[in-house]
Amino acid sequence: MTAGRQAMPSVVLVTEQNGRRFADPSGSPLTGRVRLTHVEWHDAMGEDERAALFDAAIHDADAVVVSPWSARLPRFTADRWARTPRLKVIAGTFDNRFGHWIDVEEALRRGVTLVDTSRSMTPTVAEFALAMTLNLLRDIPAAVQLVRRGEWPTRSWDQPGFVSGDLTGRRIGLAGYGSINRRYAELLVPFSPSLTTYDPYVPDSELAQANIGRATSLRDLAASSEIFVVGIPPTPATREIISREVIEALPRGALFILVTRMAVVEQTALWRRAEGGEIRAAIDVFEPEPPPGDASFRFSPFVLPTPHIAGNTPYCHRRCFTTACEDALAVLGGGAPVYPVTVRDDQLYQGTLEPWNP
Repeated sequence: MTAGRQAMPSVVLVTEQNGRRFADPSGSPLTGRVRLTHVEWHDAMGEDERAALFDAAIHDADAVVVSPWSARLPRFTADRWARTPRLKVIAGTFDNRFGHWIDVEEALRRGVTLVDTSRSMTPTVAEFALAMTLNLLRDIPAAVQLVRRGEWPTRSWDQPGFVSGDLTGRRIGLAGYGSINRRYAELLVPFSPSLTTYDPYVPDSELAQANIGRATSLRDLAASSEIFVVGIPPTPATREIISREVIEALPRGALFILVTRMAVVEQTALWRRAEGGEIRAAIDVFEPEPPPGDASFRFSPFVLPTPHIAGNTPYCHRRCFTTACEDALAVLGGGAPVYPVTVRDDQLYQGTLEPWNP
């Protein structure tokens, strides 16, 4: 080795058999820039076998990079930490699922940066939410089916009794102002809507900068919305937070859009109002998934159901992996990652974060 020249960092790449198409070791930003050890897990492997492979690979690792949505890493116990004295970063797309395999505060205390690139999916999901908004407003899927059946409209193509037509100038309620609804709000700027949100964890200064009003409760937000967009992530504190009371507060004819998780919605109340023709809904996520084949909402003219595809594109998954690699390299080079995990993030998703207090 040339004098003064540093050795390449050592990176362990963990992939799962089903996710390798998004995490090709030969075509990643890691190629040629690190000493790469590839560990691949198969569905037939037990926990002990995975742990043994992992431990054999990480003893001199500077970084661990994980393929998207692989959340089955062995738990970082005191013994496992002792095996990784050089570790500086763990990067992947974990959807904030850490509790069962790593203590976030402990990792940060040890100087190990955690990277979660699930928020790199935000543009894709927000664009889908916008598309579904327009689909509801113009009833585009029904129009396509009409033409495919060889028919033609016999009346004006509107939806009497429902919010329809233009998006411009609409009153839009953002349930939660996390990364998805922030990007959704940015996409809406050319339409000059009236935007209001309810999110107790966001300070007034951020909302004022984005020209977004604050509602005092989810119920009040729903009552003032023509279009109600749920961007609240599922946590122990948010289960069924879009309650019967919130759903009942939606004005008759309002539009309801869900692209996060059904766990945050009281389903019975949602389906009662939507299938009863009181509101129209675009729903991309269900509980359970897939929903029962005979579920009545599958066939309701007031529900646009899609099979959890808002962020499920190969391009999006590859971006998750590529960004995880790039963030790991940034940390190894002494820089800052784009998607670091913070204690605040961990508290939010564990449901223990205290609301913002002015």
